[in-house]
Amino acid sequence: MVIRIQDLYTFHVVARAGTMQEAAHELGVTPGAISQRIRAIEERHGFRLFTRSKNGIMLTEAGRALHSDLHDAFSRIEHANGKHFTNRENIVRVSATTMFAHSLLVNSIGRFSDTHPAIKVSVEAEDRVVDLRSEPIDLAIRHGLGKEPGLRSDWLCSPELVLAASPLLLEKYGPIDSPHDCLKFTLLPDTTGKDWSIWFEAHGIDATNATYGTKYGNGFLTAKAASDGQGLALLNDVCVEESLATGQLIRVLDTTWPTAFAYYAVTLEETFQRPSVSTLINWLKKDLG
Repeated sequence: MVIRIQDLYTFHVVARAGTMQEAAHELGVTPGAISQRIRAIEERHGFRLFTRSKNGIMLTEAGRALHSDLHDAFSRIEHANGKHFTNRENIVRVSATTMFAHSLLVNSIGRFSDTHPAIKVSVEAEDRVVDLRSEPIDLAIRHGLGKEPGLRSDWLCSPELVLAASPLLLEKYGPIDSPHDCLKFTLLPDTTGKDWSIWFEAHGIDATNATYGTKYGNGFLTAKAASDGQGLALLNDVCVEESLATGQLIRVLDTTWPTAFAYYAVTLEETFQRPSVSTLINWLKKDLG
């Protein structure tokens, strides 16, 4: 018979914690995942482990017997893990785009580490949207309007983006006097492919008929494409500082940017309850805001 250690350890943690909610918090998963693992053991072995009521859960006789057999073994494993490995509760794994990590996150994390040396931060700079429910990521930093169904979004900052174009492109297609004029041009998307649609939405513009160009790997490549005249781009000012200074790109359409169009710290609600995660998010809100 295959021994499903993860399910058995989940049972051990639930029995020790007394509630599935506390066990979910300790293991960094959803209460639903806890229920599924317990149900898997019960179905596999054909007996109930807990009785459930409005007042919570209690071990059945079979559950008490199983927990008695497992307790010493898992307690020794937990002790060894705590002795030889860093406490997982004090590690926060962050996913952010390469551009955000380069321009804002690295310096802020440096200051955070000086203030909170016990909390270790691991940054994965990748230009894709991670799945917080299935991947070992605690916190994702996303750009948009903060609308993340089923997830917690904390506003971090709304740095100025530059609407940039090459001089030759503007000569060919004419000036840009309003956000609506951007629809006359090919638009270069960011790595998510959503930046322009969100930008138009924030300005109350129907962009159904917008024309999009090539999606590149990061903001620096998109800036190069914009300077080559491939289309308009919405870029972090860090990426276009040199191109603006040399005249390869022109900043067009000075507008007041909606503060909702910003960077957000996105987490599962139960993950936010971990002190290390909430401490980091609150730090970033204060440091970057």
